[in-house]
Amino acid sequence: MDPSRLLTVARKDIMTTTREGFFLFFLFMPILASLILNATLGTVGTATPDLAVYGTGELVTVLDDEQAIDLRVVSSAEDLRNGVLEGRYDAGLLISPSPTLLISGESLLSERITIGATLARAYQRVSGEEGGISFEERVIGTEEYSLKVRLIPFVLILTTIVGGLLISTSLIEEREKKTLNAILITPLTPGEAILAKSLFGLFIGLTLGVIILLLNGSLTGGLILILVFLILGTLFSVGLGLMAGVVMDSITDLIARMKIFNFFLVLPALVLLFPQIPQWIGKLFPTYYFVHPLLMITQKGAGWSDVWWEAGVLLACDLIVLALASKVLRKRMLGEEIRG
Repeated sequence: MDPSRLLTVARKDIMTTTREGFFLFFLFMPILASLILNATLGTVGTATPDLAVYGTGELVTVLDDEQAIDLRVVSSAEDLRNGVLEGRYDAGLLISPSPTLLISGESLLSERITIGATLARAYQRVSGEEGGISFEERVIGTEEYSLKVRLIPFVLILTTIVGGLLISTSLIEEREKKTLNAILITPLTPGEAILAKSLFGLFIGLTLGVIILLLNGSLTGGLILILVFLILGTLFSVGLGLMAGVVMDSITDLIARMKIFNFFLVLPALVLLFPQIPQWIGKLFPTYYFVHPLLMITQKGAGWSDVWWEAGVLLACDLIVLALASKVLRKRMLGEEIRG
């Protein structure tokens, strides 16, 4: 396997993508969707978390100077608890009789991390000692995702679809221009062509996925785990894109059929958007094992022990779809007829 030949194919695909307005539209569509999501439901990036405090003393003054949080001083412990319970505050600190931190079940992992780090820093400034002071933490209210967070899976699935779609359109164009079969008379092997296009789709999907998580302030939790699931989720779409690019007769045919097929890809995101829908329905579709673990990692701080089995299911789906894609693409390059 010659890396230079792989690079040649990848370079050609990149040039085609950046030259055609049709491709660029699909490339930037997930980013546009994420910006619209932030414009309607929140600011780009991580919003400053709200911390309510009941009590007096030097700690309140120190916290008021912190730029990482929005401090709200409340008049009673009841007001603080109700505000946290209703989700008006991300967390509430009861200073006396003993330091107690009430955390809203609707708060995000990034907000909890920011509040915890800010409190530790403030306690250290007040006490003048390393390590600060320990306090009791309690999560109150229903632990559920906000509407904005529940919409992120739609955009993440869209990023993987884009990676597969770019591969499909690239293959269809090559077939229409009679350049796909010409590969057989070059030193490039069918396996190298498949790998080059897979790496191109993987790069697109992975890059867009990271950008989407950054724009929505969700690149928190285990970074390695996040990358693992972004790669596995994109590979599934890459395999589908390879098959679609071989089976579909034209780009028009591809778009017409993808409208129906994409519904099944985004169905798990629909299940996560509406918690009242039985969650087992989403587990029947491969993309559930892509977006659900990412939500658990980025919003709840899940680790490998929590999501390993979902990674296994997604990997099995990847191997199946990539094996099928490799089979049909090899047949096409060898001149065998493939029925769509």
